Amino acid sequence: MPFVTICIALAALVLSSATDAYAQAQTTTRRAASPAALLAYPGFYQAQLIVVRGNLVTRDRPVLLSKGIDRSIPLIFSGTPPVDGPIEARASFWDVGRLQRDDPRIATMGLDRLLPNGLEGDWPRPGEVIALNVTDAVTVKPTDGNVTVRQIAMEPADFIGERVKIVGQFRGRNLYGDVPQGPGLSQWDFVLRAADGAVWVTGLRPRGKGFSLDIGARVDTGTWLEISGVVREGKGLVWVEGQQVAITKPTIETRNAETPPILQMGPPPDVIFSDPGEGETDVPLRATIRLQFSRDMNPESFKGHIRWSFSGAGGGNSPSNPGETERQPQFKYDGARRSLEIRLGPDDSATFKTIVVELTEGIAATDGAAMKPWQLTFSYGAQ
Repeated sequence: MPFVTICIALAALVLSSATDAYAQAQTTTRRAASPAALLAYPGFYQAQLIVVRGNLVTRDRPVLLSKGIDRSIPLIFSGTPPVDGPIEARASFWDVGRLQRDDPRIATMGLDRLLPNGLEGDWPRPGEVIALNVTDAVTVKPTDGNVTVRQIAMEPADFIGERVKIVGQFRGRNLYGDVPQGPGLSQWDFVLRAADGAVWVTGLRPRGKGFSLDIGARVDTGTWLEISGVVREGKGLVWVEGQQVAITKPTIETRNAETPPILQMGPPPDVIFSDPGEGETDVPLRATIRLQFSRDMNPESFKGHIRWSFSGAGGGNSPSNPGETERQPQFKYDGARRSLEIRLGPDDSATFKTIVVELTEGIAATDGAAMKPWQLTFSYGAQ
């Protein structure tokens, strides 16, 4: 191989390694969140590692208060808590109502102490009993200097109505699930992320001199932007009402280094409800199949692991007619309801035929707990 070619290859390898290292440096295992966001979207933050700011107040038990919320959030400390006052806490977020009564983590993390009658009473509804299991907390002072994405994400109430200038990485229309949902205020809404914080930018198309970014393309999400605008908040979401946008260089916020705790894995998830039910007949040909799970599921794990076939057809997504193109089932997972909608899309020749829907090995809960293969059998009726 010519010397020049070798040099070019080595340079490409070094550049690739540097890029990968930088990407890894930007990856965080925590999400910066406000107390208001935790209360508004408990299903989104369930079992996640988060960092949050608020006022520690010790009553019957330690709780977190914030001027952005109208209820307190119980705190369970694994170590000695700091003195009452403003704190920044690293914790895992738990909504007891989204756990099963026999989940061993309820007792090991002390969540049962939040239930008036322990594990024997009525089970709380999702969002009714929540807590932060805190691994580390430090006293903080009021922020000063340049405002950052992270600060706005954790303490939006301190910046509402203010004009700010922030720097972050373009993340498209929430293409990586950095935040629970969008405010839906303009066709160009996109997410800006820096360190472990993320906020929405609204009313401003991500383009300018020499650049035009696509909110639906991941290939554009390596771009860093400087955004000027006014901070807004509503229903647990925070966004910057954009006024100006420009390309800028990456910045890295300084944070305390940590080794994130390994969260205990919960029990395997199960399907606890299906419509149609097992063995049901006369199901409408265009009916949507609806499943509900016992635990919060990883939406990505469904890809490639949902199959359907006609009973006795030997498995696979069998077409109704020989030579017909195979159809993959369409599906949509609703995290808030822990439900999965599946559309098979059979043609009219499937009338009065028996269908087998399979969830194969590889589907898992958000903490990685694997689900055992599962199947549903039903029969279509008349059109």
